[in-house]
Amino acid sequence: MAYESGNKDVLIDGLIELAGQTAIAHHIPGRIRLKVKLPWLLLARDLEAGDLMKYFIGILDVRTNAAARSVVISYDTGAIAPDLWQRLVNCKKDPSLRSSVKEELGRLSRPELDQRGPEQL
Repeated sequence: MAYESGNKDVLIDGLIELAGQTAIAHHIPGRIRLKVKLPWLLLARDLEAGDLMKYFIGILDVRTNAAARSVVISYDTGAIAPDLWQRLVNCKKDPSLRSSVKEELGRLSRPELDQRGPEQL
């Protein structure tokens, strides 16, 4: 995911944009499977490299299945409210959600992101 050193807003905006290209295929608290639209699959696959786990508190595991065009995210329900995922996916359809979702993702981002780029984490 494109990330400019010292600008966590770019990372959060990118995640919101990507989420707008997905649909929830299956969700139980602690684990969600997102179906990804084909043109966005490569960007979604980049998340498997650890971006979500590296940048956000509460993300435990990210796996991409290119054949199924899906991303499975395991997360800590003590850190991330399960309803955040639905709101995140719906941001593109309902722009009124964007501000609150962006604020919540900002609270979940690791504080080090304000001072350093990902290559320094």
